[in-house]
Amino acid sequence: MANIITILRIILTIPLFIYILYYKVDICCFISFCLLGITDFLDGYVARKYNIVSDIGKILDGLADKFLMVLITISLLIKRIIPIWTLIIFIRDLISVIYALFYIKKKNIVIQSNIFGKIKTTFHIISISIVLLTSKWTYISSIFILLAICTFIPELIYIHKFIKNK
Repeated sequence: MANIITILRIILTIPLFIYILYYKVDICCFISFCLLGITDFLDGYVARKYNIVSDIGKILDGLADKFLMVLITISLLIKRIIPIWTLIIFIRDLISVIYALFYIKKKNIVIQSNIFGKIKTTFHIISISIVLLTSKWTYISSIFILLAICTFIPELIYIHKFIKNK
């Protein structure tokens, strides 16, 4: 069930991406994005509640998060609603993923999401939600995206400690 929610998040991201690209950013975009963001928490809750946490679920959840955030951010960049510097968040994600993948391959373990990644995703979702609600980049959006970027070093430390203890 949890993996189905995750896969639905991936699938439903595509129509939202297309809608933002070809139509105006409006309340429908905001509501759709918020619902997709909520599924990020819902799938994890379901997996833990019913004790069905799996390595494939951990991987799919991370991919679904990245897919949602990358596509929606790219659509807003293409429409020139958000500034180009916001791509820094994806450089942060890319470095974290490469770092984790290196150790996944080396130690044959799957690194589950951690509090810093969850905080980063939450701040990023809030930032983009504000943009979708107001149809513009705001000072508050900048603050939340900068807070998301600031989780980078703590997340790398967490990943390193997690791997060291395995």
